[in-house]
Amino acid sequence: MPANIVTVAVLIAALAPGFCFVQTYRRHVLSDKPSPTREVIEFFGAGALATVVASLLILALGNVVPWLVSLHDLVGDTRDLRASAWHVVASAGLVLLLSVTLCIVAGEVLGRWAPSRVGPINAGVMSVGVLATPSPGGREPYLAVELDDGRLVEGYLRQAAIEDDPARRDLVLQRPLFFSGTGYFERTPSPAVKLYIPGSMIRVIHISYPPVVREPEDPDPTPDREVVDSAGGARDGQMVPPQP
Repeated sequence: MPANIVTVAVLIAALAPGFCFVQTYRRHVLSDKPSPTREVIEFFGAGALATVVASLLILALGNVVPWLVSLHDLVGDTRDLRASAWHVVASAGLVLLLSVTLCIVAGEVLGRWAPSRVGPINAGVMSVGVLATPSPGGREPYLAVELDDGRLVEGYLRQAAIEDDPARRDLVLQRPLFFSGTGYFERTPSPAVKLYIPGSMIRVIHISYPPVVREPEDPDPTPDREVVDSAGGARDGQMVPPQP
């Protein structure tokens, strides 16, 4: 049993920091879904580097903090380490905490400063990148989705499926939502909060970055009136693009 506990602890220490780095980095950079082998290598690589840096920092602090293990203690007599087992546990815990923190910070910084990806890219990832990327001025993309029967549906992007098959690239739009029938029908607002559109019904998607104005407040607001933007945050009030 102790051997199993040690093995699990080692795996957590090795994978947790790398997992935090990869997940934080992927929040900012779209990429293809990696294979399980590649994903484990990424976890181990980033985690090992952060753990080495964190270990060196903790060992250096051990020279001035009495309850931490120092480099001298580590390379000295092992009986001293067994006598101060709690110092070893505290040092190991700080190493794990510091390595996770380093990975989160590194993933955030590298993700925000990552250059635009060029070259081969999964078609589903490319479509989501086009639909979800805001304008240089920070305006969110407003989508006008032309369906295969000629109708037009408008709204802000909430979710998009990343698939190679265009028929499976489903979209979820969020309010404010508008419908336009075929021909010269009037543009009509929808009271719905979200709208699911199967990818098989989508013919063309028009993307614009209009200025927005606040929709009049509901006299009897309810919790489901809250609007969630494409990054998952709540908007204050309802946003409506200007009428064309």
